[in-house]
Amino acid sequence: MEDLTFPEFIKLHTKTEHADLEKKLAGIIKRIRNRQQYIHLLRMFHGYYHSLETEMEQYLKNERIPDIEQRRKANALLQDIRDLGGDSQWQPVQVKTPVIDSYARALGAAYVLEGSTLGGVITANMIRSQLPDLPAGKGFSFFNCYGEQALEMWKKFRTYLLALTRKEDQEATAETARQTFLKFKVWIDKYEPVF
Repeated sequence: MEDLTFPEFIKLHTKTEHADLEKKLAGIIKRIRNRQQYIHLLRMFHGYYHSLETEMEQYLKNERIPDIEQRRKANALLQDIRDLGGDSQWQPVQVKTPVIDSYARALGAAYVLEGSTLGGVITANMIRSQLPDLPAGKGFSFFNCYGEQALEMWKKFRTYLLALTRKEDQEATAETARQTFLKFKVWIDKYEPVF
């Protein structure tokens, strides 16, 4: 890790798991052919994001991450479901998330959620082209969560990672990021037959 910045180290540490998850999601997204399938995809994301954000919230506070409220995404998923005519009542689900018992571990999970915003616009465009009948401007607040500010928000998140200087914390963050990818893929496997 001596020759790498901490964000570069996490990227390398999670490379395989990230690629596996991305491949799995891309396959599902390419098969979406109707509004109900898209709503189901949003529900799948919501189950994992809501569970993860609930675990993370006691550690990710304004003092360390001043824009944490803007970074929450579970409510955007519910809004998209509502906007598309789906039932947005939250149903408790059993989701296995990584162990999050410290700021460092919460930051590792956040790394995965924040990194996903960089490809959100591409995903939104892909789904929109497959479902041209969706109402204009509706159903994509999750995938377009930061709009034009996506890269800027990612750069700001990197500063939070760079502020973590203790080796033990960095290792916990990197391993939790890896586990977040792995457990998200397990969660997706429960839904895949529906698509």
